[in-house]
Formats: sequence, structure tokens, C-alpha cells
Amino acid sequence: MKFDKGIAKKYRKSVEDGFATILGKGNDLQKDIAKRILESQMLVRVRPVKEINASGVTGLIDAGDTNDRIADERLSIGEALGEIYIAIAEETIDTGGQRGCEGTFVHEGRHAYDFAQTISSFSDSDVNPLSVFDPTLYELELEAHRISGDYMLCIALDEYIEEGLGLMILGRDIEKGCFLNEAGINQRLSESYGLDAINNPGPRASELLGLRQK
Repeated sequence: MKFDKGIAKKYRKSVEDGFATILGKGNDLQKDIAKRILESQMLVRVRPVKEINASGVTGLIDAGDTNDRIADERLSIGEALGEIYIAIAEETIDTGGQRGCEGTFVHEGRHAYDFAQTISSFSDSDVNPLSVFDPTLYELELEAHRISGDYMLCIALDEYIEEGLGLMILGRDIEKGCFLNEAGINQRLSESYGLDAINNPGPRASELLGLRQK
């Protein structure tokens, strides 16, 4: 993982501490994704929220360069992560603290991992066309919300749980306690994103990123 130029030390430390917590307290999948990101050349940006219009956003550093590499090379997932950036809003860290930072990198980290899988599979599509990985926006957001909810349950602190309940990512039952709320996640995706599995799955990852197969 590498940082964009000019990032203030407090933001850099927050990101580094966030990844350390994910590695220390996350589940196996969360740890695996965090480790892959840390070992890659994925770019981290910290920008004002007015520039990225979100708490965090994931995309390609240069779509043209990525498509050139897809055409000319076979990219591993680790190499593909080097084509990707995650931008986190300054305000996410300023107001959300470590909870906001960790949550953003768990959620956006899942997007980065899925985008890297897409890039890698596209670079191999001439010999493995049936192995192309190109999820819809609904599928991308479903997995990102699931991993976020699972992380909240792993941390199990009140502020994390309350956020999850408020976002409908988590549910609470007298007998079961807190749980990943699949129905709530789908309701959130429908109401906040306009997405559902059948009627509006949204564009595929390749369309979002502007990728071309070999």
C-alpha cells in the first residue's frame, strides 16, 4: 500500500492504525483482504468530502493504463490492486475517528478486492473466458455491506453495533442477540441505492471502471 503525496501525518496514522486493527480483530476474510492491500501498491488518497462526495470511494488510478496492462499482461490479484485507489474523506476521520476509518477501509477494501479480481480475470480472459469475474453493482454493494456488518460484530463495541443497527446492516433479537441483517441490507440497497438482484442489479464492475477484456 502506498500513500498519495501531501497527506497529513494524522490521517496517515489513522489509516495505518485502522489496518492494524483490522488485522488484529477482523475475521479471516477481512484480514486476508487487508493483508493483500498492505502488500500491494494500492494507492490511498485522503481528500475533502466535497471532492469525493462520499465517506470513501474506490476506483482506478488510470483506466487507460489498466486496460493496456490487461491487453499485454496476465495480472495477479496483488498486481491488479496496484491499479486501484481508495480515497477516504478527511471528514470521515475527523468526525468518525477510528471507527469511521476502519469501517471505510473494510467496505471500500472489499470493493478494491473485487475490482482487482475483475482486472485479474480480464487479463486472463483469452485463455480462461469462463472464469471472468464481473459482478453487478448490486453484488458489489451486497458483499461490501456484508463484510462491514461482520466487522462490526467482530469489534462488538457499542458504537459499532449502534451504527450497524442504524444502517440496517445489523439486527438485534432477544434470543439471538445481534446478527447480520440480510433483509435490512437488501432494504438499504433498494432504498438508498435503488438496487435489487433482479429488477435493477446496476452496471457491472467492468462498466463502472471502463475495463475491456482481451
